Amino acid sequence: MAGIQYHVDVERAEMLAFFESKLSQMENLRPFYVNVGEHLLNSVEDRFDTQTAPDGTAWAALAPATVANRLRRNGNAELTILRESGRLAGSFNYDASSRQVTVGTPVVYAAIQHFGGEAGRNQSVTIPPRPVLGMSPQDEIIISEMAEDFLRS
Repeated sequence: MAGIQYHVDVERAEMLAFFESKLSQMENLRPFYVNVGEHLLNSVEDRFDTQTAPDGTAWAALAPATVANRLRRNGNAELTILRESGRLAGSFNYDASSRQVTVGTPVVYAAIQHFGGEAGRNQSVTIPPRPVLGMSPQDEIIISEMAEDFLRS
C-alpha cells in the first residue's frame, strides 16, 4: 500500500475501555441530535424575533400593500414580518434519529416565504426571500461545542 500508515497498539485496559465507551456512544447519536434539534428550533424562534436570516441579514421589509392590508384587518396590531397569525413561526419541529436531525415545517407556504418567488393570481406578486432555516456561524460553533461535550461525557 502506498502512502503512510500509522499503527497504534493500545495495551492499557483503561484506555481500551475509554475508546470502547466512546465508540458505543457514537453508535447511538440520537441524544446528540435531539440536543441539536432543540438548539436549531431555538435559533428559528430567534430569527422570527429578530427578523433576520441565518447569516444575520435583515429580512426584507413588508410591502406597503401588506402593511395597509394588515392595518385594515387588524387595526393597531404589531406589524412583524412572517408573523401575522403566528402559524408559521409556531410550526417548526425536528425529527432526530441516531444518524441525523431534520428541522422543518409542514406549512406549505413556508417555502415561498423562505426562498421567495412569484405568487398570487397570475403570479402577480413577488415575495422576497426571508430565510428562516439554516445555520448561523454562531450555531456552527455551538453545535461543535455540543459535539465535544457529548463525546466528553
